[in-house]
This record gives sequence, structure tokens and C-alpha cells, in this order.
Amino acid sequence: MSVQQAAAELEAAVRQVDGVRFYRDPSGAMADPPAALVGPPRLTWDSMCSGPTAATFVVYVLASMDERAVAQLLDLVPLVAEAINEHVRDAVVTEANPGVFDAGGQNLPSYEITVEVNL
Repeated sequence: MSVQQAAAELEAAVRQVDGVRFYRDPSGAMADPPAALVGPPRLTWDSMCSGPTAATFVVYVLASMDERAVAQLLDLVPLVAEAINEHVRDAVVTEANPGVFDAGGQNLPSYEITVEVNL
């Protein structure tokens, strides 16, 4: 699988989750939470390979900055992780870390879901 194929499969999996809008543009995600986006991957190579053999993606899940943010994230993150594990070949969700997503000076509560993909 290529890096582009892995990214496309991740996007397709996240799009299937009810209650989350998928965006490629961070400004769109910031304007319309709850939302998700897939960041560019960290790539690794095995010693004798000409192309990358693994990719580590971060899938961001964003919530509105209000009193429901934590509850909303705790509901959505397991659904996004499950969709990824079920629908993306050779991928596994390894962790989900809470944080704040910053785009253009605007901050939203978020989770960063780490996804390891064998290419």
C-alpha cells in the first residue's frame, strides 16, 4: 500500500463515523466541530527498502469549546478508533492523547489518535 492509499483509507474510515464531519482543511474543521482531519504522516524505511515501509498518522478529533467538549470527545474518539481499526488495511490505533488543536490562533479541545500503518 502506498502512503496516499493509506491516507485515503483513513479518510474514508473517518467519514463513516456518525456525528463527525471530516475535513482536509483545518480551518473548515475549526469552524464546524465536531470534526476530524488526518495529519501528514511520519514515514519510516526498513534498511534495504527504497520506499517507506511504515507510516504514523495522527487523526485529530475536535470538539466545540463548551461544557460538552470532554463528553463529546469521549463519545467520538472510540468510534473513530474503531472505524479505523475495522476499515483500514494493515493499520492499528496505538493511542489517543487529549490536547488542544490550534489553527490560526483559534484553539479547540481535541484528541490526537495515533495510527500505525504498514505500507
